[in-house]
Amino acid sequence: MQKPELVWYSVDHNPFVLEGFPFYKEEHVFRRLSMNPPYTLSDYVEPLAWHTSGGQLRFRGCFHKMVIRVRHNNDAKWDHMTCIAQSGFDLYLSPAGMPRYYGSTRFDPTLDRYEAVLAEFEEPHMLECVLNFPLYQGISELLIGFDADAVLEPPSPRLIDQPVIVYGTSITQGGCASRPGMSYTNILSRRLNVPFINLGFSNGGRCEPEAAYEIRRIKDCSLFIMDTEANTTELEAQQARYPEFIRIYREMHPDTPFLVVSRVPVAKELRQPKIHEKRMATKKFQRELVEKLRAQGDQNIWFVDGEDLAPGSFEEYTVDGLHATDLGFYKIAQGFEPIIRSLLKL
Repeated sequence: MQKPELVWYSVDHNPFVLEGFPFYKEEHVFRRLSMNPPYTLSDYVEPLAWHTSGGQLRFRGCFHKMVIRVRHNNDAKWDHMTCIAQSGFDLYLSPAGMPRYYGSTRFDPTLDRYEAVLAEFEEPHMLECVLNFPLYQGISELLIGFDADAVLEPPSPRLIDQPVIVYGTSITQGGCASRPGMSYTNILSRRLNVPFINLGFSNGGRCEPEAAYEIRRIKDCSLFIMDTEANTTELEAQQARYPEFIRIYREMHPDTPFLVVSRVPVAKELRQPKIHEKRMATKKFQRELVEKLRAQGDQNIWFVDGEDLAPGSFEEYTVDGLHATDLGFYKIAQGFEPIIRSLLKL
């Protein structure tokens, strides 16, 4: 059988819908924050803003073959994550409704570019398609190849167009899912049929005012989730930064629903009581801060106890006692889902 000739498309091709990169239309780069922010971002955040966690390409397609051609910026070198999660893509497909996992890219992790077949069908039919971007990698080039007979259409509409923003830590960014589609923001995006912007920064979600000024530039947010305790574990840091971060964000988004989330437990708490006591103290501060802000008139801010997001033996849901496995992310998504459904009236 003769191999079909491929036609290559960029993400700017008309039927495609790109999500997760709020400044892409102006800057045309795969970056989660703008390239020229008005405030200097920290050395933790600036390089990680190029990581494409939470990026999604959505479309409907009827095709024999789908191939992607990728050039990325860094090696896939983390010792506690798969190469696919760090630098690969995965594909979800469905004739209608919520897309289901189909396949992932396989590639040589020592190279900075690769080409991978993501799907191949003898008898094609129209499918909803979601391509999830890498969690811990920057992408400088992406082309999608289809057979010449492929039919491409816009995706079915989201339930709401305004994205949910999640600002957080390495766990939010996706550490340590086995593949991109298993980060909790991607799980929630497909279960809720709502766009998400993942602003998880490994060791960088520290609630600096500069981050608040940059993040608040993202328009039309349906819900803001702040899940940064794992990077601001000291009570003094939270007392100094949380109220100011919220104040800065509220200056431009006074009515956006806002969740303050305490961290999930960690394995070391089981044998080191001081770690548990520290988490209890910081959780108490966050709860009281939210209660204070509500008493002052902000009726669109709520506290979420991270312990409720993944109840039970959370240490069994992790790679290293802290970062989640796929099971851990599934549990966290399950915990968030009813809360988000209620707030967004889904």
